[in-house]
Amino acid sequence: MSNQQDTRLTPAEIQWQDDTPVSVQFDDIYFNKAGGRAETDYVFLDANNLDSRWQSLSPGAHFSIAETGFGTGLNFFCARDLWLRSAPADARLHYFSCEKYPLSRDDLQTALDHWPEFSDACSVLIAGWPPAAEGFYTLLFDGGRITLTLAFGDAAKMLAAFDGRADAWFLDGFAPSRNPDMWSDALFHQIAAHSVPGTTFGTFTAAGIVRRGLAEKGFEVSKRPGFGHKRDMLVGCLNEEISETDPAPWLARPHTEYAEKHAIVIGAGIAGAFTASELASRGWQVDLLERHPEPAQEGSGNAQGALYLKLPKNPTRQGELHLQGLHFSGALVKKLRQTDAELGDICGLLSLALTPAEQKRQQQLLDSERYPEELVRPVNREEASALAGQETGAGGLYFPDGGWASPPLLCRRLLEHSNIRCHYNTAVESLARDNSSGEWIINGGDWRAPVVIACTAADTHKLEPLAFLPLKPIRGQTTQVAAPEDARALQKVICGEGYVSPALNGQYCFGASFKLNDPDTAVRQEEHAHNHELLTRALPLLAAQIDMAAASGRVAFRATTPDYLPIVGAVPDISWSLERFDRLRRDARWQFEPGMKHLPGLFVNAGHGSKGLISGPISALTVVSLIEQTPLPVPRMVADALNPVRFLIKNLKKGTI
Repeated sequence: MSNQQDTRLTPAEIQWQDDTPVSVQFDDIYFNKAGGRAETDYVFLDANNLDSRWQSLSPGAHFSIAETGFGTGLNFFCARDLWLRSAPADARLHYFSCEKYPLSRDDLQTALDHWPEFSDACSVLIAGWPPAAEGFYTLLFDGGRITLTLAFGDAAKMLAAFDGRADAWFLDGFAPSRNPDMWSDALFHQIAAHSVPGTTFGTFTAAGIVRRGLAEKGFEVSKRPGFGHKRDMLVGCLNEEISETDPAPWLARPHTEYAEKHAIVIGAGIAGAFTASELASRGWQVDLLERHPEPAQEGSGNAQGALYLKLPKNPTRQGELHLQGLHFSGALVKKLRQTDAELGDICGLLSLALTPAEQKRQQQLLDSERYPEELVRPVNREEASALAGQETGAGGLYFPDGGWASPPLLCRRLLEHSNIRCHYNTAVESLARDNSSGEWIINGGDWRAPVVIACTAADTHKLEPLAFLPLKPIRGQTTQVAAPEDARALQKVICGEGYVSPALNGQYCFGASFKLNDPDTAVRQEEHAHNHELLTRALPLLAAQIDMAAASGRVAFRATTPDYLPIVGAVPDISWSLERFDRLRRDARWQFEPGMKHLPGLFVNAGHGSKGLISGPISALTVVSLIEQTPLPVPRMVADALNPVRFLIKNLKKGTI
């Protein structure tokens, strides 16, 4: 999805006429107040025969809807309402919707006020409404029964990035006569490419360009009477398989079916706890194995961590992952803190420009004009100090959707699910597959399951099937001190050369040191002094007021990779892959026939470095989607960039293996 084009979107311009939202760009209404819900029911729900199809779903089934124009979200809310009434309680719906001109939060709220019957879900959407920046943004509704992925950007481009197939299409958007750019051959191609035989569609329009475009791609298209005064609309069904060859077969997704929904998750840090929680919410029985006596004792054990991303000047896969991860994690923190404020707070974050190099980087970012102000905006030193409630050492960038979370408290909360059995003081010494039973065997038979997910940070490569993964630990020490009683309270998370969050339980947590090739776990006074120096440059008055004589701290290790991206996905069969793709040693551009072999049921979610709070949760959702073969919440190219096989392929091309 990344390219050198501007990723900043044009927000929708709305005029209200007779209490109805009208698009200024396209001079067309979003919905008819008098019959908006009835129109959605007729044009999209009934046309796709969803009530009957959902009632006949088997327990635990999955269903996917894709939509070409989210608008105010009315179609989504109507579909959600029908799903909750018709589908089995343990079935799951993934709703993928494109929107090139997203509404502002205020306009969205005004529009949704028309539908008080959806108020509970509307509040979730409003709280998690993304900034107007191109990308995928995922929200969970109704305890995970419904996943909404908003794809902000051109519909054809967003669908090309979508890794999934739709069972039904809502072909919405403004009329072809008013918005011809959307209804293109590229769009029809993507609709067909993301469909399977039996996929249906409904659309309000009966325009010839739409009828011909879909028919040419293999859909059987027919007319039916339109809603209200509209004469005709189109419905249809795909009757043939549309196949596309992947130019890189090693990036193919696994297609293993599991007779039993039983998984073992190794590791109880952020990555492991979120993976276990997501599996449990989908009806899996999860055994979580942790070598320590309680969760979050290593890299996820700091009292507080920042939900923060460093935006790139030009789009990158890492930037896409971190932007989506910030949004996804932030929405979860907002939800969980409703019952426990100590879990975290999306209070806003200041990234201070404390060095000439950082000042230059931030200015280049602003000059690129890629990001909307609701995501990030510049502030001078006075503005930064006012936001922080403390004197800051510089101005910088303000992220309203940044904040902090307590990883240990989050992990404990997530692992409370009744489908999760936690086994502490349980070290994993060996991992092997029993091909006769189709199970993974841990510690010679102490534990068995058809699916295993390794969430063991820098230790992941110590397990024999994962030995090829290049993970390394980097030492970091944080410092904790009592908040001075006579000092003003810090109001925002502060990042710069280090980070510090608003006080939790009367304690400030700040740091952190960065030590390569240093396995020592002892707390060092010189690193406390280093952390205090970083704090002094960022918040000079607060640093002078705290009592470092009473400082405590902890040491943990960040798990990093050579390309600074986490390792997320299915584990390849190394011996098979080395033989299958051997020609890459001599010809890096060789085009292979389709085909890829994975170790059935083995997955990994590790290598998140210092960004685990924003990359770990969305990666957990990605892993579980791979296991269940449901649409991925991240763009295809991002999932490819995280794929564990990437290191094997790179080394084959380099001739180093």
